[in-house]
Amino acid sequence: MARMIKGSKRYVLLRGKDEHGENIVIDILNKKELDDALKKGRISASDNIVKVQVLGKVDLKKM
Repeated sequence: MARMIKGSKRYVLLRGKDEHGENIVIDILNKKELDDALKKGRISASDNIVKVQVLGKVDLKKM
């Protein structure tokens, strides 16, 4: 599992379909991996990219 440090940013790639049209893709990339995927054409205009920033840890026992 990747270590998530407070303040780090990740990009979540969401590619669609299903309800039995299948083909759902979810991937988490850092900036370098995202730029590389864009250059090589692995990400298209129909894909959704969500930027996520780590704000810190949450103590789940208190929730």
